Amino acid sequence: MSTQITFEHPVNERTRLLLRLSHLFRQLDFFLPQESAWHSRAAMTALLDIASLLSRTDIKSEMIKELERHMGKLNRIQQTPGVDMQRLGQILDGLEKNLVQLHRSEGQLGLGLREHEFLKSIMQRSSIPGGNCAFDLPQYHFWLKQAPEVRIRQLQQWTTGLKTLEHAVSLLVNLIRNSTTPANETAPQGFFQRSLDPQSPVQLIRVTVEQDLGLFAEISGGKHRFTVRFLQFKNDGQRPGQASEDIPFLLTTCVF
Repeated sequence: MSTQITFEHPVNERTRLLLRLSHLFRQLDFFLPQESAWHSRAAMTALLDIASLLSRTDIKSEMIKELERHMGKLNRIQQTPGVDMQRLGQILDGLEKNLVQLHRSEGQLGLGLREHEFLKSIMQRSSIPGGNCAFDLPQYHFWLKQAPEVRIRQLQQWTTGLKTLEHAVSLLVNLIRNSTTPANETAPQGFFQRSLDPQSPVQLIRVTVEQDLGLFAEISGGKHRFTVRFLQFKNDGQRPGQASEDIPFLLTTCVF
């Protein structure tokens, strides 16, 4: 069992969107197959959050651009000595498959969910604290009382149109996270700062630290520089304070 914990900071809006979608798809996949009504509620919340996120921009176009960008970079390194050609071929095949499927998909991603009257009624009440309880949404209350297999089957039907996006997001996030080898660093008195080359396409900052130190990493910055502060987590709810000792950690600046 790992004793380390990793904290991430996306450097640009596209990576931020990918990480949010990845988080929501993981939540959806965890809760969807489980039988209780409370699990179905959690799965529904994730599904509607995904649908809402997809309404804010042309995600399909963004994903297509990102897949094409990664394919271009990987194609250029095929002649590099020491490259695992079998693994590289598998990644390129996955990118191309997702690219073709996204091109074939019609209309805006998630539009069917946002126009579904039942789902739309839940989404409209979800912005109100406690707004989707039984007396607010009797139709939703009725649906939650259906047999588990009925709820699970319908949730699966509603997520079918998102599978291509989910696969693309998972592939891109894994490529970004694994694009660079972690380096050993030290934060003097819990503080670390580094400049970045603005010409280098940094996507993500990852900081990994031993969990038993009781610290969490607060990362901030942009394309020019970033800082890391290690703060002590307080179980009593008090304001966390910066570590006073030197903190060893692993730093990954994902530049893919």
